[in-house]
Amino acid sequence: MIFSSPAKINLSLKIIRRRSDGFHDIDSDFQFLNWGDKIEISSSNKLSVSTTKIQLSQQENLVTQALKKIESFCDTKLNYSVKIEKNIPLGSGLGGGSSNAATVMLAVNSLAKLNLSLDVLVDLGKSLGSDIPFFLKGLSGRVSGIGEIIEPKEFPENLVMILFPECSISTKDAYDAVTLEEISNKKGRLNGNFFEEWVLLNYPQVREAFDFLSENKEVNISGTGSSMFIKINSFEEGKEIMDNAPRKLAYVITNTINKSPLLNELLNSGV
Repeated sequence: MIFSSPAKINLSLKIIRRRSDGFHDIDSDFQFLNWGDKIEISSSNKLSVSTTKIQLSQQENLVTQALKKIESFCDTKLNYSVKIEKNIPLGSGLGGGSSNAATVMLAVNSLAKLNLSLDVLVDLGKSLGSDIPFFLKGLSGRVSGIGEIIEPKEFPENLVMILFPECSISTKDAYDAVTLEEISNKKGRLNGNFFEEWVLLNYPQVREAFDFLSENKEVNISGTGSSMFIKINSFEEGKEIMDNAPRKLAYVITNTINKSPLLNELLNSGV
């Protein structure tokens, strides 16, 4: 069976504080995109996870780690072949790895009839990726804590263009660069992205694309980057903008949505 693994964007992202455990509390608005990866899951004689376009070892892949956690928790073997068709670039701030893990956790929970509650899946997944709880719950909303507190909230659903500069940004590197002074200085800023200034300063490929789009549109960086997005009125408008880009850049035009397509797929697939 084939399941959706949608991307997300951060409509806003604020760092509240650095915690004693080294993680950061955030305040962010997350919304789904009607675009992302596709994952094919089928029965097999052993557990295997593979990806197209991007090479990841079994150990690096969050999907493998998530399934191993479920195996340990349930004391069972999950003999499935998982094939991930990757469209979401690594290090783009769109939550690709976390989305993949959440999709497979939900799908395998149903396929294997494990009957694990959503709360249990969230507990298993949140230690692997702070965005996993959001993708597991499947509704856009305000995300706080380290990503585990989600208040469902609907946002306007818009046509957007996502731009992908030719670079990858490590989420860990971005958060490691956060200083207590910076958190204090930006306290009270409710809109925008905490990481925008750092990303633009350290990644010239992002700066070039950001400056180009900023000539005509309000530009937002998603997560810790490197992708960015703008609202557009039509597919033709987006294409015209990119036809005038200083050089060829990868992009996708899609809609923001408030509900993960995976939820309906699981409901209607009979698994």
